Order: sequence, then C-alpha cells, then structure tokens
Amino acid sequence: MPLTRRAGATRAAIINYTMAARAQRAYFGIHNQSNCLPNPVPHRHEYFQIYVNTRGETMHYIGGAQRPIGPGTLSFVLPFLVHYIPNTADGVFHVINISKDYLLPSLDLDVFELSEVPLARAPELAPFRFQHCLDFRFDETETQYLHELCERMAQEAQQPSGEDTASHLLIRSHLLNLIGMVWRSYGDEFRLCESQGKVLQSYKPAVLRCIRYITQNLSQELILGDAAQASHVSATHLAHLLKNETGKTFLELVTERRIEQAKTLLVFTSDSAAEIGESTGFGEPAHFARRFRQIVGSTPTAYRRRFQQEGMQTWVE
Repeated sequence: MPLTRRAGATRAAIINYTMAARAQRAYFGIHNQSNCLPNPVPHRHEYFQIYVNTRGETMHYIGGAQRPIGPGTLSFVLPFLVHYIPNTADGVFHVINISKDYLLPSLDLDVFELSEVPLARAPELAPFRFQHCLDFRFDETETQYLHELCERMAQEAQQPSGEDTASHLLIRSHLLNLIGMVWRSYGDEFRLCESQGKVLQSYKPAVLRCIRYITQNLSQELILGDAAQASHVSATHLAHLLKNETGKTFLELVTERRIEQAKTLLVFTSDSAAEIGESTGFGEPAHFARRFRQIVGSTPTAYRRRFQQEGMQTWVE
C-alpha cells in the first residue's frame, strides 16, 4: 500500500504539526484547495482535523485503514494519529484544524485519554473516534450546505482581532452545526460502534500510563525512570514508545504539559505567576518566566492580561 511503503521509509521522520504552524488562530484554522499547506507524506498533528471534500476522489489512510473519499465525504482525524490524504488536482475541499480546548472546552482531559470518554459526555468526539470504521457521506444538497458552513468559518477566521470574540462564537457554532449533521445521519452507527467496543485505541497503554503519570505529578520532579516504572516498561522502551507515538521526547512532553497547565491557571485563576510556576513544576519564578516566554512568546503576566482583558475565558490558547 502507498501509505505503508512511505510510512516505513520515513517512520523516524514523521512530521508533528502544531496549531501555530498550520492555523490562522491559536485555536482554529481552515484552508481550502487554493491555499492549503503541503502534506506530501504521512504525518500527525497535535490538534483535531476535519477534511470536508466537495469534489474529487481520493483516499484517506488512517490508523492502519483505508477509507475512500468522494464528493460529499467528511473525514475526521484525532490528535497524534498518523494519517495521509493525497490531494487531487481537480479537488475542492476544506481542511479544518481545531484545538482540543476549543472543540471540548469543558473536558479537562489530555488528548491521549479521549478514547476512554463515553459518547454521552463528549458527543463531539464520535466522528473522530469511529472514522476508522465508518464513511461519512452526504448527498449533493447536504454537501453544498457543508461547503457553505466551511466558507463561513473561513470568513470569520479572517476577521481582525477586534472581532475575535464574535468570530470565536460564530466559528464554533458553524463547527458544531457540521458535527451535528454527522450525528443526525450516523448517530445510530455511533452508538452501535461504542456498544461493540470499536473505539480506535490510538496509543499504546504504556504511553497512556506515562501521560497520566506526568499529568498527576506536574508539581514534582519528573524523571524518565520513575515514569517508566509507573508505565510498567523499561526506561529505554518508554523513550522509544513516546518518540514513536508522539514524536516527542519525555522531557518535551513534560515541558509541554507544564506550559499548558500554566496557561490554563493564568487565564482561569487569580493565582500569582510565582504560585503557578511552582504548582506546575517550574520552581523559581525567574525560571518559569524564562521558559514560558521561550515557548509561548510572551511573559506569564502578559499572557494573562491578553486573555482576561479580551474576555476570552471560554477557551485556552
């Protein structure tokens, strides 16, 4: 299969895309066939993705499966799942990138744990979790409506920053409208798939155990050996699994999760930056401020001021 050969040949070099590299905003991005960014090989990304195909025929290689894509087909991709959709010369499509906190603002879980969440708690996840065993196809009239929803999202994504709050709400309403259409047509199949245990388990159990260990011990000193013991594998094997499954080293995962937790606390609590730095494992305030600025691009105080002043307290960057 084309994916197998390519993935096998470049497995060590699989690209990890971030929202900052592939989206107009920190929480959302949308492109079409005229301005899509290249993805010529199997890759993965740290965000959710929806591929809305209006015209053309191609194939979606995902999770060891192949799903055909034709006019009126929607394809859904979980974070960190290696996949590949070859674009066709005559294709008309939209690619939507969404952060976890924007899609699921009330779900306080790591992206690696989403396969264990009941559909009743997060119905938005259903098409992402069952993409490997279902094809989401719509007729011509429905496809035109889906295309219009994408165009509206694209228009709002281009609004100036002063319109960010309104655009944030409108984009999310269009996005949920799209997912709602999938639920209306495939809700029975979703429930059947869940009852039959067909949820795609994207990550090795040891990786999930490691992520939980990191998340539960952010304020403590975290070393690979202790995480490996909690994950029931050797340190060498865990390091290999993490790099293979996420594209990141243990230290990179720890730092990433500490930064994400710090951003959440900065926006949603009144704790001081020093208190937040200590509770997320950065220790000295100067070290926290320096690492935060290196990774996020602003100081913790500036980050808090930016989001609290804009009133954007329904999502985290």
